[in-house]
Amino acid sequence: MINDQNISEKKPKILRILRENMYVATGCTEPAAVSYCASVAANEIKKLGDEIQSIDVIASKNILKNAMSAGLPNTTKVGVNYAAGIGATHGDPKNVLNVNNDVKEEDYAIAEQMINDGKIKVSISKEPNLLYIKVTVKGKSHEASCTIADAHINVVEITVDNKVTFKNENKSAGDKKEEHIPASEIAELLSVEDIVVFCDKYLDVEHDDIAILKKAEELNMAISEEGLNNNYGLSIGKNINAMLEAGDMHNVNRTRAIMRTTAAADARMAGAPFPVVANSGSGNQGITLSVPVISYAKDMDLPNEIKYKALAISNLISIYIKSKFGTLSAFCGAMIASIGAGCGICYLYGGDYNDIAAVIHNMVGSLSGMICDGAKPDCALKIYSGLETAIFSSRLAMKGKRVSKDDGIVCEDVEKTIDNVAEVSVKCSSEVDDIVLGMMINK
Repeated sequence: MINDQNISEKKPKILRILRENMYVATGCTEPAAVSYCASVAANEIKKLGDEIQSIDVIASKNILKNAMSAGLPNTTKVGVNYAAGIGATHGDPKNVLNVNNDVKEEDYAIAEQMINDGKIKVSISKEPNLLYIKVTVKGKSHEASCTIADAHINVVEITVDNKVTFKNENKSAGDKKEEHIPASEIAELLSVEDIVVFCDKYLDVEHDDIAILKKAEELNMAISEEGLNNNYGLSIGKNINAMLEAGDMHNVNRTRAIMRTTAAADARMAGAPFPVVANSGSGNQGITLSVPVISYAKDMDLPNEIKYKALAISNLISIYIKSKFGTLSAFCGAMIASIGAGCGICYLYGGDYNDIAAVIHNMVGSLSGMICDGAKPDCALKIYSGLETAIFSSRLAMKGKRVSKDDGIVCEDVEKTIDNVAEVSVKCSSEVDDIVLGMMINK
């Protein structure tokens, strides 16, 4: 039996975890992180009155994989080299992951010329960090570098003319004084039952507790509308809408939820200049965790109190699993986000802790092997698959059905099931990433 008093005492830290792992970002977070890193290094050169001559990028396999094909804001350009070039030449580091917010197509001209002249070079990092970016910007008389590790905005070192001017392992330069809560502490602090009890009993939906959830509703639904109104990528969401209107698809609540979510991913992966509220470093995951829950709550005409508690469950479940699974992995993060969304939708239908645990068992038993082959337009298809399974899993759970503890990597205890899928991710990611990245580079 869970100790409610213990949950009450954890409330301030749980709210911090929610706020720290949900934040606004424009464009795919991996190229945005490269642009941010480049802007920090370039800013040091600019402060010395120097002009940028060349840019060297060293990045981990996961960063390269996810930044290779994702659209950059306001352009058809893609790739790590463009992300670094535009970040260095145009970006303001104060904007962090919104560094490319006001970029226009013509702003890419300088970056494109540098690429054509061979002045932007990209290579694979040999560091052990799954998330690692080091950008070195050279001028006529000076050079500066910025290193990001373990989290998309976690600047750990800045050098100017080979002298370290900033070093911190826990927080970004100029970031708030309070240190970011590490994944290991999140994994130790929370459990699925903790999250459900906290959101159900202790989340204050009338005050600041839900500020970031309201922001997610505002921004992530706005990009969904953009994806439905215009042609982006594969236009998965827009095509679902056309099928729905033609009577070719049924179960309206489910179809609308998937339509709205995939439309947002269509727009984001194609570089639509719309900010979103990301989760655990991923805008697509932030969209997947919020839009379907909001959609269901709207179509079911549920009160805001239920909607925001379900949103909190959705996001916290994903943050918790990702704390064990890894911020970046060889396995698709949309699967983890779909688990969270399924849990949130289950709560909307009146599900309790046992039902929500069953959703997790059902999802791990079905989609735990989906590989990540980079951030790109067809991520919307993976989100489609994840949400179809998540919604069905939640309905199964509400009927008392769950994957048996004797099947595959699913166990009786939901925490052990989560540990098992996380162990697969941690132990297999490096080898799978090598294979996948090799295929992407050499095709």
